[in-house]
Amino acid sequence: MEISDFSLKLKTTLSDFRNVAIDTIEEGPRQVPRSEGNNTVNVTFGKVRNGLTNVCPSRNFEAYKESFFSHFSELNRYLTLCSSSQSFRSAWNLRSEILNNFDAEKLISEGAQLIPANENSRVFRCEQQGVLYGPKKRLILGVRHSEGNYGDSLNQVAEFKYQPPTDCSGFLRYRFCHYISEKLDVPYILLVIMWFEYRINDNLNQLFIIAPAKIINKNNQLKNLNKNLHKPLELQLIDRKEAAEALLVLDSRKDSLDDIIFREPLSDSLSREWSYNNISSGEKGKKVKRWAKENGKKCPGNLCQNKPFKDFPLSKLAFGHIISQKWAKAFTYLLKSVHHPDNLYLTCSNCNSSLSDKFPSSDLRNSIINTGTIGDWIRDKEHQIKSL
Repeated sequence: MEISDFSLKLKTTLSDFRNVAIDTIEEGPRQVPRSEGNNTVNVTFGKVRNGLTNVCPSRNFEAYKESFFSHFSELNRYLTLCSSSQSFRSAWNLRSEILNNFDAEKLISEGAQLIPANENSRVFRCEQQGVLYGPKKRLILGVRHSEGNYGDSLNQVAEFKYQPPTDCSGFLRYRFCHYISEKLDVPYILLVIMWFEYRINDNLNQLFIIAPAKIINKNNQLKNLNKNLHKPLELQLIDRKEAAEALLVLDSRKDSLDDIIFREPLSDSLSREWSYNNISSGEKGKKVKRWAKENGKKCPGNLCQNKPFKDFPLSKLAFGHIISQKWAKAFTYLLKSVHHPDNLYLTCSNCNSSLSDKFPSSDLRNSIINTGTIGDWIRDKEHQIKSL
């Protein structure tokens, strides 16, 4: 059975991490800071191999992949219950385990969702265990924050550190989740969980507030796995929209088809900078056209018989829309993305006029894919294009 590009990438990530861990991690004690003092964890080759068996197994990849996507599917369902990053920061800064009515109202006004404790949910259950794991304890679903944690400061851009569990498997799981984020080019999203005492009645006396966060690589912890094995996770609070978009990208790769090229999302800033409104006229659009002429690109249209762009003056080149502007006006939900660089391609004026408001034929679509959309060119050659 053929394996998709993403499955191969995930399988390679598992294998590479195992090999790096086995080849580079040295035996010896590691010190993990705690409020009451350092805890010593003795790392041995045996503990490393046992930890790897669970965290990134070498057998039954299909079962692993199923649990991998199941993990993030569960996480995605919790996003609806997440609070704003601003309200979570305010909750963090209360520096109290007890919530009063005044503070509760303030948090709610800032976008907090206060969720009563629920024994049927692993997230909304009062437990002292700091790290919450996903299926089979392979990945991290969330981390629980409580007042008095070691080094529990939250900086101005909502970044903080979270110390690892005091065992070798916990070390490996931290680094592997980080490794996944870097190798799969998708932010690793997890939940940050806080709870407060808030007495409603004898049965309801705990309220939870949760927010999404992502693993960041501020100190390049993956550069030396042995040195950074026991280091804390570096995390940053994010809003629900950013978390949802990252999980949507990941989910889209679950059943990816090999005949469709997967594209990493362009950042919002790049999407705006190279949108149709910014390149249809002016110097920025001319840079794109010059780059295409200098790099042997051809018109994807067949009216000119795929003539090279170098044979046209700049004035005879145009930016076409894969989904037309007229079609977007008919189905208005498309208006937000019709001018996105991934919906644009370079063509000659005659071929662009011939398409009008129709969708590209299958031959033209294939030709656009082979030539590249404006978004494709920006992903790969933005610096070259800007330099012209």
